[in-house]
Amino acid sequence: MKKIICFAFLLLNLISCSTKKDILYFQDIKDKPQKQVIYTQNKIQVNDILTINVSAINPESTLPFNSRSYNSGTVAVSEYSIKMNGYLVNTDGNISFPILGNIPVAGKTTSEVEDLIEKILIDQGQLTNPAVMVRVNNAKITILGDVGNPGTYPYFEQNLSLLQALGYAGDLSISGKRNDILIIREQDGKRTYGHIDMRKTDWFDSEYYYIKQNDIIYVNPNGPKIKSAGYVTNIQALLGLFFTGLTLTLLLKK
Repeated sequence: MKKIICFAFLLLNLISCSTKKDILYFQDIKDKPQKQVIYTQNKIQVNDILTINVSAINPESTLPFNSRSYNSGTVAVSEYSIKMNGYLVNTDGNISFPILGNIPVAGKTTSEVEDLIEKILIDQGQLTNPAVMVRVNNAKITILGDVGNPGTYPYFEQNLSLLQALGYAGDLSISGKRNDILIIREQDGKRTYGHIDMRKTDWFDSEYYYIKQNDIIYVNPNGPKIKSAGYVTNIQALLGLFFTGLTLTLLLKK
């Protein structure tokens, strides 16, 4: 009987153990050569909301082009009001801008849109030496699955890495599946899927190292976590019940 108890206890512990190979991130990082970091700008997408500010030597001449701007130095501005006063990129990929009319922006970076609006203002003789600032003010990511705090998170950085994004959500839980992080991305009218193995570093050079606005990141739970949900079906739980029952039986016999 003692041998049975010892065997059950040993088997229970073996099943409940996770190895470093399953848990640790970047296990091959010591072999990763140093590389120059290349930053990229995300492209503007349909349903993005843009904040656009036009300036020039004569501030009064820019007033018609800043009708939706706000003075954050004198008034507390809510996130809702910023979005409501922004320029929505419609399904045709355009924004409707004062005086200038429809401007195509989808598929362009914020820098490219700045240059485009400046050129239109100069070509039409509207302003002399204008300076335009464009920002996406509703950039967000959604992180779901086996993480500390799943949810939708806004961000304001030009370049946000997948690691930083997961940090917003409190990192993967211990039962999160490290070798299959799913990234769902919609860009230029296409939906793509990326599968990332956090235990390796080969994805550092992929298109999924930096996230893009509206990306959905899903962390799968590992096998034991799935089996433990609901009714008792996994071996570990059954062995636990067996071990508990065996202990009670021995105590009652005494």
